[in-house]
Amino acid sequence: MAEIALAGNPNTGKTTLFNQLTGLSAHVGNYPGITVDRRTGTREVGNQSWHLHDLPGTYSLVASSPEEQIAHHVLTGQYGDAAFDAVIVVIDPMNLARNLFLLLQVAELGLPVVAALNMMDAAKEGGLSLEVDDLHHALGCPVVPMVARRGDGVAALEAAVASVIADPSRGQVRQTAWPAIVDRALKAAQSIPEVQARADGDARWYLATRPVVLNAERAGLGDEVQTALADANIDVSELRRAMVHARYAWLDPLVERVTTRSPRPPSWTTRIDRFALHPVAGTALFLLVMGVLFQAVFAWSDPAIDAIDGGASAASAWIASLLPAGLLKDVLIDGVLAGVAGTLVFVPQITVLFLGISLLEDTGYLARTAFLIDRIMRMAGLPGKSFVPLLSSFACNVPGVMAARTIASPADRMVTMLIAPLMTCSARLPVYAVVIAAVFAHSEPVFGFLSLGGLILTGLYLLGVVVALLVAFVLRRTVFQGESAPLLLEMPPYRRPRTGNVLRVVWRRLRHFLVETGSVIVALTVVLWALMTFPHSELPTDHPAQVAVTTTQAETPARKTAEARLDHAKQRHQLEHSIAGRMGKTIEPAIAPLGFDWRIGIGLIGSFAAREVLIPVMGQVYGRGAEAEDEDAFNTAVGDSLVRFSGMTPLVGLSLMVFFAIAMQCMSTIAVLQRETASWRWPIFAVVYLNTLAYLLSLAVYQGGQALGYT
Repeated sequence: MAEIALAGNPNTGKTTLFNQLTGLSAHVGNYPGITVDRRTGTREVGNQSWHLHDLPGTYSLVASSPEEQIAHHVLTGQYGDAAFDAVIVVIDPMNLARNLFLLLQVAELGLPVVAALNMMDAAKEGGLSLEVDDLHHALGCPVVPMVARRGDGVAALEAAVASVIADPSRGQVRQTAWPAIVDRALKAAQSIPEVQARADGDARWYLATRPVVLNAERAGLGDEVQTALADANIDVSELRRAMVHARYAWLDPLVERVTTRSPRPPSWTTRIDRFALHPVAGTALFLLVMGVLFQAVFAWSDPAIDAIDGGASAASAWIASLLPAGLLKDVLIDGVLAGVAGTLVFVPQITVLFLGISLLEDTGYLARTAFLIDRIMRMAGLPGKSFVPLLSSFACNVPGVMAARTIASPADRMVTMLIAPLMTCSARLPVYAVVIAAVFAHSEPVFGFLSLGGLILTGLYLLGVVVALLVAFVLRRTVFQGESAPLLLEMPPYRRPRTGNVLRVVWRRLRHFLVETGSVIVALTVVLWALMTFPHSELPTDHPAQVAVTTTQAETPARKTAEARLDHAKQRHQLEHSIAGRMGKTIEPAIAPLGFDWRIGIGLIGSFAAREVLIPVMGQVYGRGAEAEDEDAFNTAVGDSLVRFSGMTPLVGLSLMVFFAIAMQCMSTIAVLQRETASWRWPIFAVVYLNTLAYLLSLAVYQGGQALGYT
């Protein structure tokens, strides 16, 4: 089987070509230890099979980003890949010199190359005429014009690659003439065995790469290279400039010779950007687009979520009808099925989110949003690209954390994921609604017309945003020190979204969530169920609820009410005497300064599976009226119970909501953080810092309120 790599700058249509070649046979994974997609696929060409590898989009092979380091390591076999028989370098003719720069770096590694001149239709529309034959003769390798999204030129590309596989010399590219400083540096670096063992092109990579990246690969090698250069009196900055200038000294005259640009009126992209990037009009459009995306994720997925909830309830009822009462039935329904439902309930929001992001990305608008918001985000030490993950976190923190994959800088990506849980997700809203209804519903309007509950809800949203920006500011100056990566964006032309490409991206990300994260969510949910179920404890026979059933005439409405109350009494008794109940009483001394008793403590423990779990848990703890048959009545009943049984006051309610606004209480988010960071270190860090911060802010609210005489 022939091994073929696809390399190219971002926005050259490389992945589109990969999809054309592999169809639906593509496999997606991650490179070792790094959450950057690794796509591989196969294609049958004649009587030969090709194994294709889609490398991350990169502007060069000099390792200043994970994508650049990965591209180099794959091409040189450092991830265990077989040697490549050919490398297809996908090129955008409208940016020919910059794209050929990458082609030269690939060729310098001694790899046979085929140049795929993609998007030739866009080049023609832009007034660019390209002498393909002259470019082929100058480079020496095959040059194939094509339009990958339409499949134009794919057959010619296959023939060119097949010829290079048969005779690798056909894929050789004219080598760059290096200045003396590069030859001196290469000679100095040859004193290091690991550099000496490599080909000249690969060794030059070590000369041009920052030590910090090399240290991530092999501790100390970067410093050894720098020391060898210093001993030879070679300035590293001058060396790197010389290497770049040498390539462009050969490329620039070539590009000028083979291209002709004819005058054209401003393109649609230019015309749209006059509005889309305008400081005022562009910001208004940006807010409108983000508002639609936010509304779609937040509200339009509700019918699907309700359908999943209904399906889970139906499945629970079906299993309950098949199995006799016992441990197996309980663990299947309340453990496994609840965990599966807890995973699937996120699918509509994740699907809508990634569908929206994929559409914005495919049209070319997503890059513009990052440009517009960059100045605001940079005040907190983050790039503009952090905005979209944080925005999506208002609907659900899970897809918000996953959306941070689009951020190139590891430090910026990590900080974005760590502050995403501070955005007020939809799971917090049931908690806010119940508590506000319980303790603030009858408050006088502010200024005679503003609802106090509405103002509190707005304040909770703003609290999450402000705290997130402050935490980002601190993290970027402590744990993740250093300047935030500058926002370097190539504004791609606006294009019509490609349905197949968009759906493939959405399905790939959704499948990753279901397979990689779902198993963790189910396991953690079963653990939580066990904590709330064991040890079993029977309700005393003299309990008023037991007595009421035995003393009430059968087959009467009063008997049904008494039986419902008995059922809830058993649930409350079991919960109180379970491991979770005992944990609630154990933590009561710690949470008492926040105004919480042990019953709220049980709710806090239960809510660590998912924030919205607090409502049913509190309903079991404080009692749910049997007459509450719909959701509104249920929330009212629970809210009344909070006041009646716990003595919850407005101050306690505010303290509880502040705690929920900040605390990390979502196993799904924890699981996704673990998957995205490939480590438990950062999820644990997030749990510790967020819950500590939540405790301190809640403590300040309750104790400060008491000091001021509020209750």
